[in-house]
Amino acid sequence: DDVGLVDDIQRETPEEREEAQDRGDKYDEDEYRRVQAEDTPGAGVPNLSHNEATGHATRKHERVKTAGTETRASALDEHDGSISDDTRWSEEQCDVAAREWVEDRERDYAARMAKGGKSDLLFFLHIPRTAGRSFHFCYLKLATPERKRCDKSYDELRMDPHDPHCEMLATHDDYSLVERFDRQPKIVTMLRDPVARFLSSYEFAVEVSVRSFGNDVHTTNKQRVSTREIWPWEHCVRHIDNDLRSYKKRVDEDGVKDSIQNVYNNSVYTPLHEFVELPMAHDDLHNGQFMQLMGMTSNASPETEPHAHKLRECVRKNKAVEVLFDYAKRRLREEIDVTVVHERLDDSLRYSSAALGMHMSGPSYVPNRPPPRHTATLKKRMARWLERNKRDVEPSAVVGFVFNFDKLTGDQLEKNPWRQGYERAMRAALAIATRVSPEDVAITPHQRDDWRANEMGFQIAIVRFPAGYAEESPRDPKVLSPDTLLERLREARRDESDAGFLVDGADGFDAYGTMNILAEGRAAESKETPGTYQIDVDDFGTDPEYMPLGQRYRECERAQKRKYSRLKTKAFRSLHQHVEGEFEPFVKEDRRLIPSSLVDRIREINHLDVRLHDFALELFDERVKESAKELDDEKLPPRLPI
Repeated sequence: DDVGLVDDIQRETPEEREEAQDRGDKYDEDEYRRVQAEDTPGAGVPNLSHNEATGHATRKHERVKTAGTETRASALDEHDGSISDDTRWSEEQCDVAAREWVEDRERDYAARMAKGGKSDLLFFLHIPRTAGRSFHFCYLKLATPERKRCDKSYDELRMDPHDPHCEMLATHDDYSLVERFDRQPKIVTMLRDPVARFLSSYEFAVEVSVRSFGNDVHTTNKQRVSTREIWPWEHCVRHIDNDLRSYKKRVDEDGVKDSIQNVYNNSVYTPLHEFVELPMAHDDLHNGQFMQLMGMTSNASPETEPHAHKLRECVRKNKAVEVLFDYAKRRLREEIDVTVVHERLDDSLRYSSAALGMHMSGPSYVPNRPPPRHTATLKKRMARWLERNKRDVEPSAVVGFVFNFDKLTGDQLEKNPWRQGYERAMRAALAIATRVSPEDVAITPHQRDDWRANEMGFQIAIVRFPAGYAEESPRDPKVLSPDTLLERLREARRDESDAGFLVDGADGFDAYGTMNILAEGRAAESKETPGTYQIDVDDFGTDPEYMPLGQRYRECERAQKRKYSRLKTKAFRSLHQHVEGEFEPFVKEDRRLIPSSLVDRIREINHLDVRLHDFALELFDERVKESAKELDDEKLPPRLPI
């Protein structure tokens, strides 16, 4: 699959951009190029001025004259590295610059290793759309005690690279972040077939945009980050946002909706064949695995890689690209501690467990916090509600839980007319999910019957299952019986995943963001004292249950699949409202609609990623064979049914 170099792929000229805009191009290329002209910094990296960046580069590459040596100027220093400079390096200049860059990087790596070898920090160099989310969230994170995890850093770096004070970091930053550390961290990365990765990137950008139908969204929860704030989605998703806003405006003006016969080629959002050729796609997605490994992405740190843009241009040159690719292979083999592949995910997990000492039979770490006030509050509120709402016939069960939505605040809940409509909608949605009457569902304030008592919008839901519920209710697996409801609530709370499955039966709840579960419990009539209730609320803060890492991974994996399946379904349900007819949203069969010539084009453009992925597969096979005995001891349970 090594199709060689593609020298004829050029950026659009100003005249071509003007012509594209005259044709009604919906994407503002000038704005995109303006942003790129600032060489978008890596996560948490300050945006250096032109002089600061070049000054740093000059200092970094100065050669100190000592006995027996002479001061040598770097060819990289002869160019300021500013991407606003339209002058392109010649093939000879690229060759010289590439060789010096490799020499400098090897020297820097040796210097970091000379400071005591590898540090205690494990860095997951997360390449987007490689199954890294599951690998990080359900494996690396759960294998690391909470106190040792670095703060979330996908949008910005929240730790000091010179003094980390944590032992597990995951970001979409490229290798230029590693260059900022005083000591070399242990590094893990995962690669994927380049065509599949690019298609997945396109599908994901469309899906995320469709969730809010092109509207930029912001979360009030400081623990959560909007996808639109994370590279490379900050560009890709917003491009589709522009498409959807333009389409909606067109429909509002002429009243005519378009249909979607082909999810990869329609008039609602940018077709795949056009998306492939966008400058944004070339800068942020194509050959992204190679660029991220080398520290040359559009997200590279200007502090350590002021020449990233120039070097990206050099991959078009025959000599330079081979120099850089040879080093990419050496880096993957020698500097990356664990290289795994998407196509063999289970083997990748077993190999990682053996190589990192995070064994499948070892402990998993879920948050172990002191019992929160939600636990005691829920018990009191359930007891009070049951006392006030007694009936002649006792219910078969009562389930209660504390919850909130990311984007729904106490200030909004305080507004009485609006809240009354919200309460009716919540009661109806929970009634549909559990198949009880809306009269058997209550939504109450978190404290003192006062909706203004908390700014985070905490609420309590109580569902009464009437007597004879088990016998009368049909055996529908989609219906949440008391036992099933409690199980799903525990999963959502333990995995910190979205509990939106509770409100799937109603429209409009997507606008409130992620639904979080904070506590859950169940009440049943006391056998010893009829007419009173025994209320059991999960006390999840003091003694978390022990579960081996392998089993915990499978449970988390299932929860993540359920979550994203639900998000995808709801996202495209909202799109259906804006188009004529029905369509299937990015199912596997849809990829058959993509012309083979377009697939070949994607593979051709991604020639470096194709070669790198092939090498990664060979390297992975080699290391798995070398570790066969250790891998036999890593038992990963079978996948759980979704």
